[in-house]
Amino acid sequence: MKALVYLGPGRMELQDAPDPAPGPGEVVIASRASAICGSDLHGFREASPRRIPPLVMGHETVGEIAEVGDGVADSRIGERVVLKPIVSCGTCASCLEGAINHCASGRLVGRDLPGGFAERFAVPASAAVPIDTEVTDEVATLTEPLANAVHVAARAVREGDRVFVIGAGPIGVLMAKAALLYGASRVLVTDPVAARLRLAEAQGAETVTGEDPVPAVLDATDGEGVDLVIDAAGFEATWAMGLKAVRTGGRIHEVGLGAGSGTVDFFAVLGKEATITGSYAWGDDDFARAIELVSQGALDSTGWITTMPLADGQRAFQELVDGAGRFKVVLVP
Repeated sequence: MKALVYLGPGRMELQDAPDPAPGPGEVVIASRASAICGSDLHGFREASPRRIPPLVMGHETVGEIAEVGDGVADSRIGERVVLKPIVSCGTCASCLEGAINHCASGRLVGRDLPGGFAERFAVPASAAVPIDTEVTDEVATLTEPLANAVHVAARAVREGDRVFVIGAGPIGVLMAKAALLYGASRVLVTDPVAARLRLAEAQGAETVTGEDPVPAVLDATDGEGVDLVIDAAGFEATWAMGLKAVRTGGRIHEVGLGAGSGTVDFFAVLGKEATITGSYAWGDDDFARAIELVSQGALDSTGWITTMPLADGQRAFQELVDGAGRFKVVLVP
């Protein structure tokens, strides 16, 4: 079979690879479409201890079950599924609570295990989740990133909240949509790229622009600031922006990881009594809710997706890094 293999920073190569065989309790998924995630791009841009080459990335994947291992019903062959890429132990306290993203021994398909940028790949049967056949492959690939947005919205958004989303990449736009679905009265979004702001507006968000959008946010909230900031960028400058835009006693959820570290204005944190919460991935309930929302047609992904063949994977990654106007790229075998 063919697989797109990460060989180090800036290097992806289509290679021949052995066909995977399902072990006990596993299935082999024949990939139909797999989207490039921002975390995949991070690994492509620079060396990361979390993505060790050679590696087949890809965790936003939809496909069909082609083979099953011992202990898995033959009736699952041919089932159309989305990949639920966190492989957890299933027995620790976090897993039993459904917080599989907190599992100390958890692994991620496409990072710790071969992923969806291949014609076929093997995963535990529990990682292959059925999805409505009416959902297109391209939209189905949005299930996993939407689960990230549900994870934040379900914990953070209160009825009537005024929300400010920093960054209108795919995750930021999904955060804006999820905030509205979970009861926000207004969602303001900022991003330096105008085309991305238009996609946020299509989800029902309002946009604020300018080199410093904070004055516009304060003006929109009668000088108080927003109840909730969702930082989908994660740079030192956006941490600072969020602290300026949030109201006294407000909340900030940090989702993006544009930079690994930076300084924080502790005076602002203490003076505003702001609550800052990190967000990583999603739990069982979040993923299940994301599948429901996708199946119900809750997302309007018009203008989002560029489909490219797996053989053009190097070009797809490079164009995303170079800012070639792509929003979300889906690779197909």
